[in-house]
Amino acid sequence: MTDHRPISVVTATPPGFNPGMLVSQIVARWFLSRHRLDAGATFFRLLPIADRLAHLAPGDRIARLERLNDGIDYAFLQDADQLIDTTPLYWGDLLHMRQYLSSLRGLMRLSRSTPEDLLLLRSSPEAVVGRTVSFGTTFLYHTASDLATDEYGPCFSRFMRHARLIMPRDMVSLAQLAALIPHSPTLPGLDVTQLLCGAANWRDIFCEGSAASPAEPDVVLCHFARGQHDVADLVHAAKLFATEFGMPVRWLPWGDELSFPHLNRYEERLGIDTAATGDSPRLSAILEVVAAATCVLTDTYHVAVIAWSLGTPALLLRGDHWPNDFNARVDKRYIFFLQHGLQDYFLATSRDREAVGNFIRNAVALVADGRALDWYTSTVRQRATECERQLVVALRGEAGLG
Repeated sequence: MTDHRPISVVTATPPGFNPGMLVSQIVARWFLSRHRLDAGATFFRLLPIADRLAHLAPGDRIARLERLNDGIDYAFLQDADQLIDTTPLYWGDLLHMRQYLSSLRGLMRLSRSTPEDLLLLRSSPEAVVGRTVSFGTTFLYHTASDLATDEYGPCFSRFMRHARLIMPRDMVSLAQLAALIPHSPTLPGLDVTQLLCGAANWRDIFCEGSAASPAEPDVVLCHFARGQHDVADLVHAAKLFATEFGMPVRWLPWGDELSFPHLNRYEERLGIDTAATGDSPRLSAILEVVAAATCVLTDTYHVAVIAWSLGTPALLLRGDHWPNDFNARVDKRYIFFLQHGLQDYFLATSRDREAVGNFIRNAVALVADGRALDWYTSTVRQRATECERQLVVALRGEAGLG
């Protein structure tokens, strides 16, 4: 017996092995289980993962599906009526943003509903919208033109005005929400992976515990896949990173080329030994490597967010944006660092070697000092506790929300 409607957790479908997306979804299961909200819950993806891998050779497809197995049994969300007798919980990602909905349109050939019907409940009864909860999403790349568009603006506005609880992950999205609903309380959320800060032991998110891993302490990690850099500049930065910390530098094997199309541009050319054993380390082994490291140098959003939330400071070298990336409109990486007071750990370019040198030398002192990490952990833990409280109240349909 439960004291709440069954919960429908709506998540995005990764295009391949994407640790950030997988951690996001495992955290959802962990959250529901800890608060005894998992009875009758269904996890939905917008596309079957096997369909996203259908172009691969059979052997490769089977191997990747095994690596993508996060222990959650996903259903395929193809009709908004699948949510009608439940409490919809939209979990993380870009699920309500116009650019994301447009990108899905050509992929959802098997769906019986449009992206607007599934992600904004455009055709659903108002009672369903009124039960809906959205946590950790973003509208970061919206413009006024997007919000004024006839086919998107009204259904976005209806969803945001009538949903039971909306907690976006960033302050820009929060400001947009406040402008749309000026007389309603707006609640700052977190990236869903930041709930790890509230865990007594992050390994608890894995039902079977984390995989045994020869994670090496006293190393610094590098991973680049989301920014456009000159390889020679990154080689210089990685060597300086190792020298200034006085530790060996290792490559962090975060994701595959299906999720990070430009990954091989750097992984194969930087000449850095890999931090995890085996050709395709599992997710928990990768997180063990991150948690054991002293510091991470990256250009990738979730590498940085998850590293900080596991207690490992992360520096970010932005680089130029790749063409056609959502980030070309607004840089979500900078917004994350900015709203947590971590600007000293963010550098816009890897081209200016003097600037990179000063940046890394300053980072060595900051990491040794430790106060920024303590500040991040304590403040995010407090916010995570409050976010979870609000989520539980909303998902149980209890009175007193707010």
